[in-house]
Amino acid sequence: MAELKLILITYMQFYRRHVGLLLLFFIGFSLGAALLTAIQGLNLEAGKRYQQTTALIANPVTHFIRPVLGENRLPNSMWSRIRAVGFTQVQPVLEGVIETDKQQKLALRGVNLLQWLTQNTDSSASTANNSYSGFKQLLNTVYIDPKLMQRLNLKNSRINIKMGDATRTLTVSELQGLGMTMLVDISLADKLLRANGVISYFEVSGLNSKQAAKLNALLGDQARLEAAQEQAFDALSEAFFFNLQALALLGYVVGAFLSFNAIKLAYNARAHLQQQMWVLGCQRSALIKALAIELTLLSLFAAVLGAILGAALANALVMDVSATLRGLYQLDRSFVVSLDSSMVASGFTLNIFVLLGFLASQSARLSTVLARIKWPMLMLAITATSYLALTANTKMGALLLCVCVLLLFFVVTPPIVKAVFKLPWPTQNPIIQWLKADSIVQLPALLSSVLAILMAMGAAVGMQIMVGSFSDTLDTHLEKRLSADLYVRPDQNIQALGTKLTELPEVEKVGVYWSANSELKTPKTMVAVDVMAFGATASYNQHLTLLNNKAPTSKVFEKNKNGIVGCLVNEPALLQYSLKVGDVITLRQHINTLTCQVRAAYFDYGEQGLNVVVTTTALLNSSLSYTEYGLSLWLKPNSDVDAIAEYIQKQHQLDSQQVIANQQFKRFAKQLFGKTFYVTQALNIFIMLIALFGMWVSFLTLGRGQLQPMAVLQTLGVTQLQLLGAKILQAALIILTTLLLAIPLGLCLGWVLLTYVMPIAFGWTMAMTVNWLQLGGFTVLIFILALFVSALPLIKLTRSAVADNVAKL
Repeated sequence: MAELKLILITYMQFYRRHVGLLLLFFIGFSLGAALLTAIQGLNLEAGKRYQQTTALIANPVTHFIRPVLGENRLPNSMWSRIRAVGFTQVQPVLEGVIETDKQQKLALRGVNLLQWLTQNTDSSASTANNSYSGFKQLLNTVYIDPKLMQRLNLKNSRINIKMGDATRTLTVSELQGLGMTMLVDISLADKLLRANGVISYFEVSGLNSKQAAKLNALLGDQARLEAAQEQAFDALSEAFFFNLQALALLGYVVGAFLSFNAIKLAYNARAHLQQQMWVLGCQRSALIKALAIELTLLSLFAAVLGAILGAALANALVMDVSATLRGLYQLDRSFVVSLDSSMVASGFTLNIFVLLGFLASQSARLSTVLARIKWPMLMLAITATSYLALTANTKMGALLLCVCVLLLFFVVTPPIVKAVFKLPWPTQNPIIQWLKADSIVQLPALLSSVLAILMAMGAAVGMQIMVGSFSDTLDTHLEKRLSADLYVRPDQNIQALGTKLTELPEVEKVGVYWSANSELKTPKTMVAVDVMAFGATASYNQHLTLLNNKAPTSKVFEKNKNGIVGCLVNEPALLQYSLKVGDVITLRQHINTLTCQVRAAYFDYGEQGLNVVVTTTALLNSSLSYTEYGLSLWLKPNSDVDAIAEYIQKQHQLDSQQVIANQQFKRFAKQLFGKTFYVTQALNIFIMLIALFGMWVSFLTLGRGQLQPMAVLQTLGVTQLQLLGAKILQAALIILTTLLLAIPLGLCLGWVLLTYVMPIAFGWTMAMTVNWLQLGGFTVLIFILALFVSALPLIKLTRSAVADNVAKL
């Protein structure tokens, strides 16, 4: 035991003398683990979002009582009736949108805050609970997340809320964990939203299967009882988190390359020390135990640090992520990412695997075997890539295809970079000849950083191509989809207003937007379906683009010989829900049904749910309850859009938010979809920074090995400027070759993402577009940054005098 203790103390002294290597190890593993645990934390907290109620009481929500399909509210009397039979764990929730005096529209949620007086809350709620001094203050306070308060710039702890023509001033109190939604007592929410006693839904905590059956029988046909695990968000957001986890894993691999490089440098630097301890009598078993303890502790500390950084990163992104998830994937809760033991465990496990891989790589036998099977591995990678390209039809298959593409480039990059210095150059300059020979010697030590730059750059280019292709496709899609000149959203009397607007001489056509919630029973499960109608004929559906790039015709909606009307489905219905053109589907809404035959499918970028389009006539005949959302106005040529919009506002007492011009609507849509890739772009930046840091450290740690040859060259009369020029040329050639290989890698990854990942995970197909000017500019920028971080240690090295270099040998 004493021997083992002394060996560990010796290792600690080694790291005290080589702090840079220790930092490189921690930075590589910690930053890589931080990216991975940040996404894992977001996903984990999203999955645990029902572990507390909306009132932030630590009582897991197991079920929801929601209105039947076709209705939006529940009567407050239902709460009294449910509690009267013993279900006291049922609590009402009222949701809506309010407007401040600064024209800011904010989500509001009302709950029974009197629960805070009788039940245990979490620490955040307890803090807020202690801030009031009586019922009156509790029932008249608005609770807002600190981050949202900063965005709203609420400095005086007061908020002014518009209630019709009047304005009400309320006290504001901070409450962590609310996200973008404000929390108030349900009595105050009823007044602010003018709800007149109706409820959005009820939360039910601690309901077992027997109680659920009893409650379901009690509700009958008046409401629906849904399990918390069956909410739409979990199914819709699966692909979103899958994509982020794949990218975060890529970031971890880049970070692992840095740590791998640090371990290799430390191992080589400590080889003489290991030999000395062996000569002094240290047993081999004790040395192996010490090494195992050392690597385990380093991995654990790096995993803990990575988890802490990951939680901080996740919380920094959570507001924007929540906005995206709420807008596109129906997220119904906000959450705060906290440090979790599983986050540490996942980082620690991956770190151990990387370290075991390093130890295995030090085996001479294994190195010989790998050298022999290098070209068979290349052929295997090509075969696997070709096979997956033909057969991949699942998310895991698409991910494996990306991995095979990466492995393919990993195999071919080292020999290509080495070939640049082995090929004959059109010069016999002795410095250049030394440079070529020196580069071949240095390349094995730089290989980890070269591959890290290759992976980071390739991933960034691939993601840039995917985002650019999606953006270009979305622009074209919105140009067609939002083809009306004006969109009018009145609060009531929509049909009467539509009739009046049709009479205007400048108006060519007035369409509607009706939507009905329904369900479709599939072989696996019950799927939520949004049934939409835009008008009575196909002419009102010309803004939809079918998969054959044509507009719908009247034949699409005609009845077949069996009297069944035709309908359109969106592209995800085919790719995600396995519907086919020609299928007859029956959509159910409570006791009402609508049966139609799928005649064609249309592009529906940004939508992952199942949507069905019918005519207004078919929707009316089905007796499905629907919601009228507004009107679409197509104006005659040369009409003044702004003048007509202003006329409609004044004539029908509508505000500017209710009469929206075409371009403004498109801008809103683009902003919403732009947030979808916010986290993706942030992760790409982190990955690239990690790779650049690795390049800097690699050249920095190689400095000592360069002292002897540079001292010899300086003694032979080579100037410092010539040395610096040669070393920078060496770094530039290595970086440039790597970046030039990263471009085809990025193109391949972009193609895989668009051809496989996008249709499989999201249900959309689109053409691949490459902005070569943007790609060239990005490559030049990364080249300059990489060359800069590589040149910094080289400048310091070449500025040393000959005597200084000789003294350090």
